[in-house]
Amino acid sequence: MACVSVVMGGDPTGGAGAQANPNPGRNRLVRAGRRRAQSAPGCAGDGDRAEMNIAYLVSDRGIPVLGRKGCSTHVRETSRGLIASGHKVRTYATNRGHDIIAEGALDIVETPAVHAKWLGADLRMLLNSHRLLRVVREDFRRTLPDVIYERYSLYGYAGHTLVREFNLPRILEVNAHLVEEQRHRLHWPWLAQRYEDYLLRHAEALIVVSQPLKASFIRKLRLPEDRISIMPMAVDIHRFRPDIPPRDLRAETALRKAVLAGYVGTLTEWHGVDMFYEVARRFANAGVDCGFVIVGGDPRQVENCRQRVREEGLNEMLRFVGSVPYEEVPSYLSAMDITVITNSTEFASPTKLFEYQAMAKPSVAPSLTPIREALTDNVEGRLFPPGDVAGLAEAILDLIRSPQRRRDMGLRARERVVRTHSWEVNVERITALYKKLLDRRRIPA
Repeated sequence: MACVSVVMGGDPTGGAGAQANPNPGRNRLVRAGRRRAQSAPGCAGDGDRAEMNIAYLVSDRGIPVLGRKGCSTHVRETSRGLIASGHKVRTYATNRGHDIIAEGALDIVETPAVHAKWLGADLRMLLNSHRLLRVVREDFRRTLPDVIYERYSLYGYAGHTLVREFNLPRILEVNAHLVEEQRHRLHWPWLAQRYEDYLLRHAEALIVVSQPLKASFIRKLRLPEDRISIMPMAVDIHRFRPDIPPRDLRAETALRKAVLAGYVGTLTEWHGVDMFYEVARRFANAGVDCGFVIVGGDPRQVENCRQRVREEGLNEMLRFVGSVPYEEVPSYLSAMDITVITNSTEFASPTKLFEYQAMAKPSVAPSLTPIREALTDNVEGRLFPPGDVAGLAEAILDLIRSPQRRRDMGLRARERVVRTHSWEVNVERITALYKKLLDRRRIPA
């Protein structure tokens, strides 16, 4: 087994670059990297050349690239968007995934992940990052890319090391405060925090998903504001569109209700799915002709939720469908009259909101900053105070009362998401940032 050193000092990665892994060809490769940066798009003398060769790093084993998770969709659609814009993308990941089969255009290199639970989460993450680094380093020695794009993962030092070895521009995408989000499974949260702080401080360019996340890093790490760009989540506006034929959810779920409200996503506790039980109970007691369809979740979670529905006598109000293939999600959304987000975080940019909007559905969502950046109350949907079950119920009732208002809100939501939150828009942001990074590296002839 490879040895990953933990060094107490300025660099918590243990100097896992050229010093820790002697590389006889390093100087030659660095010079080649400089020459590529000089001729890459956005630099002097690039002529009509627009194509970039991009190495996309994903060291988190919990992100199956060809999976059904929102994070999987983000990696996959970012890659596809860059490819559609004329770039070449090779994704290096510790979990290829297998749920999505119609993605033949993606070039994915999978590195074997460490699964031994006895090691603990921290050592598994360190070893997975080390394995990824070894594979990518060897690949770079054969074919050097123009740039690196990396999704930040806990203990994910591979991209930082490759920048030091090959002098390549890199964008580090950060989607959350991962140490806080995953603290419950870490043995050494203090060490994970040191890695996170160091890696973020030394990244040439950061992309975050919301203004609050940017502000928190500026405040905590004292990073210059111009080093951090905001790029919210996005949606494939061609896959998610309002003309998709709806499923017959009323027949499939036996919910014979005038209005169907729905949710698509995972069933983890922080998503607030518990609120659906209380709202369904209130609607049942008040005789409101509305049912709830919940799509997503792993089999164990779904069965637990179904059992609770039976125990609480909500069979006529609430259905848990379970996880469905990603390509079928639009047909489920098309059958819903109202779409719901029960909870999120002050830092997250929920992909499901943009999928709802792309389907021209009015959304009910908590009034958190990232959501308010994408949804205006009474324009594209309704907002309610976070955690307020009564507020959630009232917001849904408000939309139940007026079908025409729902349609108008949905159309405005579609217009807004096409304008501001498509993958095409995000790709433009990424390529513009690479141009800026490459321009900085211009070397006089």
